[in-house]
Amino acid sequence: MPTTSDVRRIALVLILIACSVPAAGADSRPDPGALAAKIDARLAAGWERAKVAPAPVIDDATFARRAYLDLVGRIPTAAEARGFVADRAPNKRAELVRQLVGTGAHTRHAAAFWRRTWVPQSETGEYSRLAEEIEDWLAERLRSNTPYDKLAIELLAPPERAERTGPWRFFYSASEYLPENLAASTTRAFLGVNLDCAQCHDHPFARWTRDQFWQTAAFFAKPTEEGPLELAVPNTKRTATPVFLSDEEPKWPERVAPSTGPRALAAWVTARDNPYFAKNAANRLWAEFFGTGLIEPLDDLSGQNPASHPELLDELARAFADSGFDLKYLTTALATTHAYQLASTAPRGKAPSDPRLFARAPVRGLTGVQLYDSLRVAAGYPPERSDLDPAEAARERRRFAGRFRIDRPAEAERSVTQSLALINGQVAADLTDPARSPALVAAADAPFLDARGRVETLFFAALGRPPAAEELAQLVRHVESGGAHKDPKGALGDVFWALLNSSEFNTNH
Repeated sequence: MPTTSDVRRIALVLILIACSVPAAGADSRPDPGALAAKIDARLAAGWERAKVAPAPVIDDATFARRAYLDLVGRIPTAAEARGFVADRAPNKRAELVRQLVGTGAHTRHAAAFWRRTWVPQSETGEYSRLAEEIEDWLAERLRSNTPYDKLAIELLAPPERAERTGPWRFFYSASEYLPENLAASTTRAFLGVNLDCAQCHDHPFARWTRDQFWQTAAFFAKPTEEGPLELAVPNTKRTATPVFLSDEEPKWPERVAPSTGPRALAAWVTARDNPYFAKNAANRLWAEFFGTGLIEPLDDLSGQNPASHPELLDELARAFADSGFDLKYLTTALATTHAYQLASTAPRGKAPSDPRLFARAPVRGLTGVQLYDSLRVAAGYPPERSDLDPAEAARERRRFAGRFRIDRPAEAERSVTQSLALINGQVAADLTDPARSPALVAAADAPFLDARGRVETLFFAALGRPPAAEELAQLVRHVESGGAHKDPKGALGDVFWALLNSSEFNTNH
């Protein structure tokens, strides 16, 4: 069990590694491993100050499951899990992360995450079609590794001659084209700044004022022929003109077009020296991987709410900006840290540490999409149905995912209705039918497998690991006896159903 002196030595080694990594050359991409080492050094120093021993490192099976869920949105197939566990390459975990981040499945999964971050209102049924369109556009842009600042500009700023279609239409439509909604959505999504409370009044303890809210909204006002942009402030006789949250006024061209205001705001928002833009992205991505943001709540980067590790957040934001706002670089760095590989349980005999120390992994609920795709993969199907019309298959996936919608995975709790939907629902029934599920059919009919081998096959399919001795013994007895109906295949279906409804399957841990 790690002692305080052990933690001190680990911290020293990680700091030395971080400081000794050579800088990337002018013509080479930044090294995610170098940033990962710096992250680990910062966290280890925090553990040392708090006199906290980190959780042990997870085994290969657990790492593969965690990485697949976080990076491509599904569990590994049984073959992928077995192959990774059997691999003896010393750097296989970093290599797996690199491979997964390079897949189309990663871009689709990342597109869903950023769509939820930028346009959360598209989760509702009214905007479900809009969510699809945003994710399709975003997945295509992420596939070519479009920089994060460019994505933000495309969403915030219509071109000078605005076409009827384009990614900016997604963002504007979700905000009903209202300047006040666009101001609130822009600052929350891209700056981590919540202006909502300032829309109607000044709050005695909040940094942002009502004037600043309407000055931001004025960037989305329609220009008039008489002069610059301005917006009437509701329930007053005053008007607001555009001013950045830094209290600077924009410099306007001689001719103010409909896109001038949004383009000026987008340029300020995405500037390398903006104090919020890179930090907000880094903080949100950190929270996705580690359950808790370096600043919480995620939309409160006002400066009045300090980060748990301010130097680390500064380092992440700087590295992200220096990389040219490369999301794949930042994602790879986070997923190759030592901290990402820690178990979700505290060291034996130790009380759980403060989650803000990141000395152990969070237990996170699966999103509806992760659950749907993982159920299909466990049953031996591809995540996307080929037996239905693509539009109908997408609707089925959305319907299922909508039942299991969660806001923050680390805070998710399965409701009774959701549990019953999984236990008794048609999707789970079809996937655990011994006559239809490919995984069950393969396990039951393989002539070279005995009851033990069949149970082990289902464990790898559902949980990506072999069963423990006690689990194996109990379940083998159930299969060999045929269960309540004296049917070995039906009993094997019972085992699979139990695995798919287990908390281990339904969480990322």
